[in-house]
Amino acid sequence: MIEGAAWRRWVFYNIPLILFVFVLLFPFYWMIITTFRPDGELYRPWNARNYMPFWTNNPTLEHIKYLFEETNFARWMLNTMFIALVSTVISLFCGVLAGYALARLNFPWAGGLGTMIFITYLVPQTLLFIPLAQIIRNFQLGDTPWSLILTYPTFLIRCPASCRPASSPSPCRGTNSSTPSSSCPRRTRRPCPWA
Repeated sequence: MIEGAAWRRWVFYNIPLILFVFVLLFPFYWMIITTFRPDGELYRPWNARNYMPFWTNNPTLEHIKYLFEETNFARWMLNTMFIALVSTVISLFCGVLAGYALARLNFPWAGGLGTMIFITYLVPQTLLFIPLAQIIRNFQLGDTPWSLILTYPTFLIRCPASCRPASSPSPCRGTNSSTPSSSCPRRTRRPCPWA
């Protein structure tokens, strides 16, 4: 918290915080108002005399009823939740195994493999769309949830930037020791959990 005069707190802390919260929450307010606004108010021109963009005088549940009764929205929501859950589990499982292997295990070419994985993240992910589409087509997974479940982990799996293979020792440790070396500055002498 900023200490000092009250005007300084308001100018440098309270007013920016209020503006930030307003900008952050306004889209949610707009979605809620639009949900309960009848069609007549939604399509009213902005220069109409009785145009009220930020409020409605005649709230209605007509749009929500239409969404759940006339469309398959509940099914779409379940599909989305299923795909997100399975993709996240696959990404976490693969990411934890790869991160642990690269950070803790000492095996041949660990440094080169870690570098290659890092370099692949420099490639724009949109370049993967065509090969992924061909893989989905070859396995005949199109128009199924599995096409998304197997595609999303390619975008979700990330290795921490501080992940360092065991074959390349930390500059703040001895070569094969878990104790800090004497060449390390005092403030970074504690062991790093990722090294």
